[in-house]
Amino acid sequence: MLSVFVCLCFITLTAGMSVEPRCRCSGFESRRVGKMIDRVELFPPNPHCTNTEIIATMKHSGQQICLDPKAQWVMKVVEKIMANRSP
Repeated sequence: MLSVFVCLCFITLTAGMSVEPRCRCSGFESRRVGKMIDRVELFPPNPHCTNTEIIATMKHSGQQICLDPKAQWVMKVVEKIMANRSP
């Protein structure tokens, strides 16, 4: 009887947990924050997330925010990053 109870508790606790990673961003920032950005990371679409995700780390706070990949100023930032990576 105890083993059934333990098994049911385990199933209940793990039912809401996902084994696969999901998208990192749930919302996007579209206002210009370019001068406050310390670092930008670009994550292309993958099997777990079909969105292009652009995550910026802010200079003073270290906070990470998701940038709107459709915002014009964000596209320019990405272009600069890609140009600097090219040999």
